Amino acid sequence: MDKSQHKFAGSGHIVIADGEELDLRNRYLAAVLAWLIPGAGHAFQARYLKSAIFSTAILSCFVIGMVISNCRCVYACWDQTEKRWQYALQAAVGLPALPAAYQAWVGASAGQADGPGFMAAPRSTADLDRWNEKTASGFDMGTLYTMIAGLLNVLAIYDAYSGPLPPPVPKKRRRPPEGDAADASVSKADAAEANTIEATA
Repeated sequence: MDKSQHKFAGSGHIVIADGEELDLRNRYLAAVLAWLIPGAGHAFQARYLKSAIFSTAILSCFVIGMVISNCRCVYACWDQTEKRWQYALQAAVGLPALPAAYQAWVGASAGQADGPGFMAAPRSTADLDRWNEKTASGFDMGTLYTMIAGLLNVLAIYDAYSGPLPPPVPKKRRRPPEGDAADASVSKADAAEANTIEATA
């Protein structure tokens, strides 16, 4: 397979993959849907098997992370309490992670007597320490799981936008023409003879 077997054709929403046409419909809308709900972009394109695989894998990974962290590992925060850069990756899951952005926007993490709400950031480092203490390693593992879910969805978004990538093709080593091989052997023989003469001189 060469590079010409995977390219955009026609309207810009049809790709040639493995020698066959694949209609991505509106690939821009498919990419947005794939971000909002993992697997939705592929379902829109009628690629139902991939939709089921992506949605099951990504959402399972995200839910597992939330469960083992007691639903505390996904939140948006960028202040003196914590620089939560991990949320940038978690947000790639789409709608399941958007409540954290809403909580950060309305400032719901401040002034609550019963503790932060769902996906709200900790109000202080004391809250963060308490979350880690209650969940042991669950908080860190949950953060890792939800970040992986986001990264997996980035791949799903790309697949919904561009279509399937072609498999890599190993490059074959080119054999030199017979004439070049003969010239190379003659040159080696001449060099060996010259070295012999220099050694005896």
